[in-house]
Amino acid sequence: MKFRTAILALAACGLSFSALANVTLELPYSAELVLVNGVETSGNDPLSLENGENQIAFRYQDSYRENGEHQMFKSDVVIMKFSGQDSNYQLKLPKLRTEQDTQRFNRSPSITLTDEQGNSVDIQQDKLIKHGLQFGRNYEKEIAQYNLTDKPAALKSAVAVTTVPAVLPASNTANMPTDAAQQGQNVAESMLNYWYSQADEATRERFKARINQS
Repeated sequence: MKFRTAILALAACGLSFSALANVTLELPYSAELVLVNGVETSGNDPLSLENGENQIAFRYQDSYRENGEHQMFKSDVVIMKFSGQDSNYQLKLPKLRTEQDTQRFNRSPSITLTDEQGNSVDIQQDKLIKHGLQFGRNYEKEIAQYNLTDKPAALKSAVAVTTVPAVLPASNTANMPTDAAQQGQNVAESMLNYWYSQADEATRERFKARINQS
């Protein structure tokens, strides 16, 4: 409850989380978001992100004409990691006109990221693959497991927030509620410390006064 009160107090003090973002990422209409920095999301609205490394996962979703008929295409989940600093970036995807184009994209996704001057930006990309049944996928769990690897698009800074809980032995199951609560508290504390560090001195004073009133 204290952490919830503290976060609400930061908001009441006028600290805008989005105002702290320094990177804007624009997406084409055919990119359907799946994850942003380890958190499941959807849509293709422009993203406001922090400076530094960021990771998104998305599907290419569009239609093409084949033998005079419209065919729908939904790609595998593509992961892209990039490093940005105080700039606007644009994700660009190729136009897929045939079934062969869609198959080629799924085998080796061709994506480009440019900055506001139109220069290409270095990216690391991969695919988030799950074999077998695709219904009811837990994308946050999958990307958390992926980020624990050394694969090219893994985002190490997301591991602390989205780490997959370890499977405990049967003898320790009685401690699970306490451990889960402690883990949640640690994450909340880290978030609180971060936003507090971003605030100016006047905002910090209002924040402390608000907490003392609670």
